[in-house]
Amino acid sequence: MLDAVTLDAIEKELSALLEDGSEPSAQRAKELVETLEAAVEANQQMKSEPVQQKLRTLLEEHPWMASDVVEREIGVIANENASIRSKRSKVIAIANRMTEALAPHVACRAGCSSCCHMNTIIYEHEAIRLAEVSGRKMTRLPFRPSDVVFAEGLKFNGRPCPFLVENRCSVYEDRPLVCRTHHSLREDATQCSMEIPTSLQVRPPMYDPDNLELPYRELNVMHNLMEPHGNIAEFFPD
Repeated sequence: MLDAVTLDAIEKELSALLEDGSEPSAQRAKELVETLEAAVEANQQMKSEPVQQKLRTLLEEHPWMASDVVEREIGVIANENASIRSKRSKVIAIANRMTEALAPHVACRAGCSSCCHMNTIIYEHEAIRLAEVSGRKMTRLPFRPSDVVFAEGLKFNGRPCPFLVENRCSVYEDRPLVCRTHHSLREDATQCSMEIPTSLQVRPPMYDPDNLELPYRELNVMHNLMEPHGNIAEFFPD
């Protein structure tokens, strides 16, 4: 199940490859088709009965996680007469509650770090926070469109996050929102391995992360339309 930004990037690249028609372009097009096939597999996993049962149980235990309820809660936060820092903190607090609620249902465990080798896109304000708590130097990035950010971040796929230490997050309490919302509702983390070729990787079934990620993005856009974002390794290359 690919998000809209990823699908748009794939569509643009496929169009360019088909126009080119060369052998390398044909190979790349084949890889993109495999990516789309993996997306179909992801959709099938999401609709499977074991995953759907987990989601039903989750919402029975935590009715506040229903999409419409979360949307209303985020809406209240967005309309508060408060600083952007305060609003972001409240969204992060919701993400933390979700992490606790999801814990009994996910394949994720301490020491499991496959997701820490993904193309992890973060906002500049999140990078600034990581620099503050870690003492590491942060590189400033220019603003780029989201499709460009995603495409340029793909080269980091399979590489460990700069803050991964012995398969554990060294900035866990201050990790970006995208790291808080990512999880897998599979029975184990085998299919999360980044050793699987990129074009064959299947997104894990999840409680919809867009319930938080989209309104968080809207908050940030309202505050600063041109806030830079990029792969975490671009902000911390050393």
